[in-house]
Amino acid sequence: MAQKREKSNSEPEVVDIDYQIEEAEKIDQTSKSKGKDEIASKTTLSSENEALKEIKQLYEKLEEKETEYTKLYDRYLRALADYENLEKRNRNEFSRLTKQGNRKLLLKLIDLADSFERANATLFSVSTTEEKILVDGFKAVFTHFDSILKNEGVTRINAVGKPFDPNYHEAVYTKKDDNVDEDIIIEEVQAGYMLNDELLRPTKVVIAKKE
Repeated sequence: MAQKREKSNSEPEVVDIDYQIEEAEKIDQTSKSKGKDEIASKTTLSSENEALKEIKQLYEKLEEKETEYTKLYDRYLRALADYENLEKRNRNEFSRLTKQGNRKLLLKLIDLADSFERANATLFSVSTTEEKILVDGFKAVFTHFDSILKNEGVTRINAVGKPFDPNYHEAVYTKKDDNVDEDIIIEEVQAGYMLNDELLRPTKVVIAKKE
């Protein structure tokens, strides 16, 4: 459909209404398409921002969990170290108490050994069979008792003829003796004993002096 419109120069101009409508629709569609693209673009940008924001929040939570895990792990290590130290102290204390108990018992046993030695020193020659049996029985008991001490790590200190050592010997008194060097042990008053590598009881001795 066309209409005539008078030009200023009096020549008629044909206007294509359908064409103009189509062009207008194209422009409108293009405008709508651009609007949709802009909306889609804004929507995509908004979604990306939300995703980045969520990722940032998740990363912050992860850092918090890592910090919390590190603190818990440190507490675990400290607790484990405290437990191991406590267990070690308990073992050491048990070992100390056991050794202390053993020492007390062994000290009583070596006192008994002193009694055995004094009795053995007073034995005299026997004449009758009954006396001999008695003496032999006593010596057998004494030998067995000595073997028990050795099995427990108790050994006697040999002191006579050796230089005086305050770590192992206890000087009871001095005695003039020109035949040996000074401070040499010339007599044993009471036997001393070692418990493995530790002193159980020092030897009471007499040491030589020149004057």
